[in-house]
Amino acid sequence: MPCAGAAPEGTLSADVRRFRRRDGRPVMTGIQRRAAVVVGVDASQSSRAAVRWAAGEAARRDSALKLLHIDGRRWEGGAARDNLAAASIAREAEPAVPTEHEVKLGGIADELVAESRSASLLVLGTHGFGALRGAPIGAVTTEVAGHARCPVVVVRGLTAPRRGEVVVGVDASGDSERALVFALDSASARNTTLVVVHAWHDGVLEAGAELAGVEAAEERALEDRLAAWRDKYPGVVLRLVVVRDRNVARALIRVVPHAGLIVIGSSGGGLGSTAQGLLSRARCPVALIREAARG
Repeated sequence: MPCAGAAPEGTLSADVRRFRRRDGRPVMTGIQRRAAVVVGVDASQSSRAAVRWAAGEAARRDSALKLLHIDGRRWEGGAARDNLAAASIAREAEPAVPTEHEVKLGGIADELVAESRSASLLVLGTHGFGALRGAPIGAVTTEVAGHARCPVVVVRGLTAPRRGEVVVGVDASGDSERALVFALDSASARNTTLVVVHAWHDGVLEAGAELAGVEAAEERALEDRLAAWRDKYPGVVLRLVVVRDRNVARALIRVVPHAGLIVIGSSGGGLGSTAQGLLSRARCPVALIREAARG
């Protein structure tokens, strides 16, 4: 996939040599791959959906897949069984993707955040890890998504992978620029349209400002901003949308109700209101691209 503006692909490391193909043969050490896509595993339905999605993403990235189960108490046989079940799901979804599975002891959120330092992407389900039934999203997922050091995808609304447009929310921050690059790469890899959404509201306008004129100016600014990216990603169809809405999460969901992926940028520790809104209500996977994120 095009990688203009994105971090360079990782070089082959000793870690990659541990990965084996589905037929048991080791990965060729002369082939460079990106750092692994890591997915958090437990026994939940949410985790199974995350594994399927992560396997597909690893295939698109030509990277290995790591299935990681964190046991917050002590090592138990159930953790190994969960990983084996996850490996079977990944194998069914993407037979050619090399995989590794591992069980670690420790605090679940802390270990997943630590793992994110060497991963190209961290994939999580919305629940599991001891989450309460009926909660919109699990506490561990919220903690990890807010502090991981690589891009994080929280898989919502899926029992099986589906196609759909990629949607990205942009504003004037550097965080949305990184999110835009991630979204362009994602749309290119999926051979689908990228919908670029800018939400604005009249709360910051001067008295007497004409809303129609402001909206036209916002549209021109967005078109100017995307002009260079059209040249860098000529194979990606871009659809630019400017909407008047104070609630960015609501705007992103409404513009493309059946999106395949929603991408936003974030900065600092924890999750902002837009990320929290999407993780609670989006009907598709949500990618969070933090300031320090790679990939």
